[in-house]
Amino acid sequence: MGLSTLPYDLLLNIATYLDLRDVHALHSTSRALYEASTTRTVYRKLANDLLRRCRALPLKGFQRLSDLTTEQLIRAVNKATHYEAAWRVRAPQPIASEAHTNGINSHSNYMDVSPKSRLSEKVQREGHKWYKIVSAPPGEEVDWLSPITSSYTLCATKSGKVVCWDVQSDTCLAEWNPGARWELWKCRVEFEERTVFFTMAKVLSGSYDDDRVMEFVLMRLTFSDGPSGESSPNPPIFSHVTEFRTTGVVMNVFLLDPSERLLSAFIWVSTSNTIGLYALPDWDKNEYVFVDTGIECVMSSNWSCILYQQHIVIHCEESDAAYQHFYPLSLLRTYTNTLPTKDSTPSISRRLPPARTLKKKFIFPLFVETDSDADEPDLEGDIHTTINESYLEDTFITTSIPILNGDMLNSAGPSTQPTTAVPSSSPSQASTTSSSSSSLVITAPPHDNPNPYPFPPWYPESAHFVRQWWPSLANIPRVSCTVVLLAAHDPETHRTRFVLAQHYFRVPLDHAEWEHSITAVQGEVPVTNGKLLNGHVNGKRPATLEDVQDDALMHLWYVSTPFEVVRVFDGQEEEDDGQLAERPRPLVAVDFGHAVWIEYDDEDRPRAETDGESEGGESKSLRFVTFPPFSEEYGVEIDQSSGGTTGEVRKLEIPPELDLSTVETINIDQSQGAIILSDKTGRIFILCYE
Repeated sequence: MGLSTLPYDLLLNIATYLDLRDVHALHSTSRALYEASTTRTVYRKLANDLLRRCRALPLKGFQRLSDLTTEQLIRAVNKATHYEAAWRVRAPQPIASEAHTNGINSHSNYMDVSPKSRLSEKVQREGHKWYKIVSAPPGEEVDWLSPITSSYTLCATKSGKVVCWDVQSDTCLAEWNPGARWELWKCRVEFEERTVFFTMAKVLSGSYDDDRVMEFVLMRLTFSDGPSGESSPNPPIFSHVTEFRTTGVVMNVFLLDPSERLLSAFIWVSTSNTIGLYALPDWDKNEYVFVDTGIECVMSSNWSCILYQQHIVIHCEESDAAYQHFYPLSLLRTYTNTLPTKDSTPSISRRLPPARTLKKKFIFPLFVETDSDADEPDLEGDIHTTINESYLEDTFITTSIPILNGDMLNSAGPSTQPTTAVPSSSPSQASTTSSSSSSLVITAPPHDNPNPYPFPPWYPESAHFVRQWWPSLANIPRVSCTVVLLAAHDPETHRTRFVLAQHYFRVPLDHAEWEHSITAVQGEVPVTNGKLLNGHVNGKRPATLEDVQDDALMHLWYVSTPFEVVRVFDGQEEEDDGQLAERPRPLVAVDFGHAVWIEYDDEDRPRAETDGESEGGESKSLRFVTFPPFSEEYGVEIDQSSGGTTGEVRKLEIPPELDLSTVETINIDQSQGAIILSDKTGRIFILCYE
C-alpha cells in the first residue's frame, strides 16, 4: 500500500511529525499527497510550531490567525519559515523590487500603499524600491517611535504629542496633544482588541529622591480595522483611561493586563535603597497598593515585571544570577489604600517581603584561544540525547567556535542578537571550518565558568525585556527574552566599548523549585526492587526534561567582539549629586532572536575628551545579528545544520538617501522583516528585508 493511498486521518497524523521542508517534499510526490498536505490543518500545525519557537507570522494589520484564508495561512507560514532559516545563514537582504498590484506588495506588508494617495503617486514617480520613506509629524522632533502593525506607527514628540501615522498613505490619522511636555513611558498592543495602551509621564516636583512627585496618564488608542487586515476608513480614536501620581523615583511602569485593568510600577526608595512596588489593582477605581519590597536596588541589576497565575512577578537579573520575586495579587489587595482626592499622592503602607523568591545562576561561556589546525569533533550524533546525558552526568562541554573576520560565530544558544560565543550543551558539538587563523574552544563544567564580562568594569548601559504579545494561538506558552547592552568606559581615551548579552527566560525560571517542595534527605526515600518511590532515589529528585529546559535558558550568549555603538542624547537627567547631565541613548533595537544597531566602523578614529557622540563625519554602518532560536522542548535550539554561521554579526545594506549620522530612533519588526528608523530631518525609513 502506497503512502498516497492511506486514509486522510493517517496522513494527517504523519504530517504532525513533519516540518515545512518535509511537507514541501510531499507536495512534489503526487497529486494526492499534495492535496493532503496543503490543508488548513497541516499549516495550522506548522504555524503552531513557529509560534512555539517565538517566531511571529507576517500578518497584515490587526489580523488574527483565525482571520486568514487557507491560502493566506500557507503564504504566512512559508514566509516566516523563510525568514527564520535564511537569517540564520546570511544577513537579511533587501526585498526584490516589484510593481504593486492594487497597492499590494507581495514581499512585504510594509510596502503596501493606498491607491490614489500622495505616497502612491510618489512611488509611481520615483519607481518601486525595497524601502519606503514616509514623514514624521511636521515641525516636531521625534522622541519615541514604534510600529503598531505593518500599517501604522505611533510616534511621541518632544513637545508632548502622540501621533498615529498611516504608512500606506503617509498621512496623520490621529493626534493626542496634552498641551504640555510629557514623555511616553510604556506602550502595549492588544491585537485581539485592536487597541494600543500607552502611559505618559512628567515630573511635577522634587529631585532624585523620595520626595519626587510624578504624574502619569494612561491612554487608549482604538482602531476599527476589520479582519481583512486592511485599514478602516474610520480613523483610530484616542481616549483617556486613567491618571495617577507617584512619590519617589519611578524606574518603570508595566501594563500587566489591560483586560483586568492591572498596572504596576517599580519605584526606587532612596532612603533604604530598595524597590518599592506600586500597583493599581483596578485602574477604574481610586485605589492603589504601595509597599516596600525590601529588595535591594543593585546598580548592576536589570528589572522587569510580569503577571503569572495571579502573581505579580518582579524579575531581576544581576551580573551572575536571575531572581524572580512573587507577590500574589490576593496578598497585595489586603494592603489596598484609597486616595482622598485626585491630587493626593500615595505613600508606602509597609515593608512587605516577597511571598516566594526563586534564584538561578547564569551559565557563562569560557573563551580559550586554541590552534585552528586541531582536529574538530564530529558533528554527527543525537544532540537531544546528549543534552540529557551532559546534564545528568555533569559532563564537560567542549566545542569550537570559529572566528571569521574578527567576529565570533555562535555555535549554539537562545535568543537575542549579537556575534555570539556560547557554551554548547553537547560535548559532540563543534564548529564548521573557517578561513580564520584561530578559533575559540569552550571547555568547562556547564555551571562553573566565570563571568567573561563581570561588573565592574562592565555595567548595563541599557536593558531590553521582550515578551510575546503578537497575534498567537491560545495554547502557545508565553516566553520572554532579555537583551542587555554591556558597556566598559575607558577613563583615559573616553571611549566606551560594548557587548550584547542575551538569553530567553520563562516564569517561573525554576519549575522544579516552583512546583515541588523537596524535603527528603538522603536515605529517607526508600528504593524497592530498584524502583523509585515518589520519583526519588536516595532522597534526591532525578533531573527531568524541565530541569534541562530551565538550565538551558540560563546560558548567556554574547556578541563578544566589543564594538562602539552610536548613541544620541535625549536631553538632560538629574544625577545623584543633583547636577544635570546629558542622557545618552544607544541606537539599538531588539526583537525575539534578533538585534540591530548602528555602529562606528573605524575603531581607531580620534575621540573627544568627553564621551559625547559626534554629529557626523565618522563612518557608521547598520549591523544585525540573529541568535539561535528558542526551542520549547530543550530551551534553546542547538542544531548546527545551519552550517555554523548562527550568530554572526552582519552589515546590512541601507538606502543611499539614509544618513546614519542623522538617525534618532531605531526599531525592528522581525515578523515583517523590517527595520524602521527616524532621522533629524523628519523622515521615517522603513527598510524591508527578506
